[in-house]
Amino acid sequence: MVDLNFSYSTDQKKVLSLLNEKQKVCLMAAPSFVVDFDYLSFVPLMKGLGFDRITELTFGAKIVNEHYHKYIKENKGKKGYEKFISSVCPTSVEMVKNRHPELKKFLLPFDSPVISMAKILHKEYPKHKIVFLAPCSAKKIEAKNGRLISAALTFREMKGIIEKEKPKKSGRSHLFDRFYNDYTKIYPLSGGLGKTLHSKDILKEGETVSRDGCADLLKLFETHSDKIFYDILFCKGGCIGGNGVASKLPLFLRKKKVLDYKKFADREKIPEKMVGLNRYTKGLSFETAF
Repeated sequence: MVDLNFSYSTDQKKVLSLLNEKQKVCLMAAPSFVVDFDYLSFVPLMKGLGFDRITELTFGAKIVNEHYHKYIKENKGKKGYEKFISSVCPTSVEMVKNRHPELKKFLLPFDSPVISMAKILHKEYPKHKIVFLAPCSAKKIEAKNGRLISAALTFREMKGIIEKEKPKKSGRSHLFDRFYNDYTKIYPLSGGLGKTLHSKDILKEGETVSRDGCADLLKLFETHSDKIFYDILFCKGGCIGGNGVASKLPLFLRKKKVLDYKKFADREKIPEKMVGLNRYTKGLSFETAF
């Protein structure tokens, strides 16, 4: 039995209470989790902690990419659509809204991968509570504001729970409960969105720009760059530099962890049941407004 009198944060206590209540709980992990956790032992460790299902939000990222691609293809060149600014990072969105409100109209009007994946999981596993494992406090706040997610923890908070509770690994498989073999595992890296957007048919070379880090974003928008598509992340290095990450490794080694994980996953066979992806999104809307 978990000792909730231990000096856990409110969110840590909430997650442990869900697990203690023997409810079905699905853990949704940001793909940057590999910066702080070993990908071969992560799923068995989370199962041992009490999570019933373990997923990544990379399918949500794929859905976002599909909506971005279609929207840009349909609207590029039209009056009022001079720019398309990615809206996957909540802090970047707030920066645009507060520092450059004249650019707010160019934010792509779709849910982030976090909210998109939460909608998919809520449809697929309606009896499960959803917990999000986040690399930063901004995504954690976004997740809780989405109302589909019962609780959210940073990587640092989850590592604190593991250190205290010392769960035993459960099951032999390292595989997530997944929907497809995710090429979007590089999403947390600076430029990862642009590299997975498959945009050659809609954007010409030189029409896109990728920037990360607050200072660089401010410089980018202060010059009112003439680029068409803006792939922006607020933290330096992307989500691997989030304030909820526990790792002290330099950014280039954190990036290597993500790329190594992507290479490892590419070698895995896709289960036959992972077909008909549209069935997971049928009836769902991923549009939003800023």
